[in-house]
Amino acid sequence: MRSRLSLALFLTIRLTAGGQVRPPDEYQVKAAFLYNFAKFVEWPAEAFQNPGESLVVCVLGEDPFGRTLEDVVSGKRVDGRALAVRRVSDPRQTQGCRILFVSSSERKRVLSVLAAMDESFVLTVGESDSAVAEGMIVNFALEGGKVRFAINPAAAERKRLRVSSRLLSLAIVVKK
Repeated sequence: MRSRLSLALFLTIRLTAGGQVRPPDEYQVKAAFLYNFAKFVEWPAEAFQNPGESLVVCVLGEDPFGRTLEDVVSGKRVDGRALAVRRVSDPRQTQGCRILFVSSSERKRVLSVLAAMDESFVLTVGESDSAVAEGMIVNFALEGGKVRFAINPAAAERKRLRVSSRLLSLAIVVKK
């Protein structure tokens, strides 16, 4: 598992013109994690209208990724489903999203974002200190310049998602 995540993160590293390897920036790493979350979270069959439906990663709020998220998921498939990226400005536009990244620009609205989303089957991912405590399933944090993440398995279970034990072994597990 660690080698798969390491490989995905390595693939996001860009080479500069001189051949120097430049470490990935924060949002390249987060984009790679979002892709890997898709591989290590299981959605129930009823989360999708048909077997060919894409697995949609949505970004709510100011978009810190630029084209990075599209670059990471382009041409990739998870469980036979193509990955797609969609930006939304309102929580009511999240229908069909299976992963919802809530930008730090929305940190004051986390509770209202979650309340506006009636739909199950959405892996919610935030990047504020209180995101998991407020009901998000995953939260990114920077520690010593490195991207880390916490997962609340109980919140995932409420959304009828199954998080792989391999992914949980890499996370800070929050029990609430």
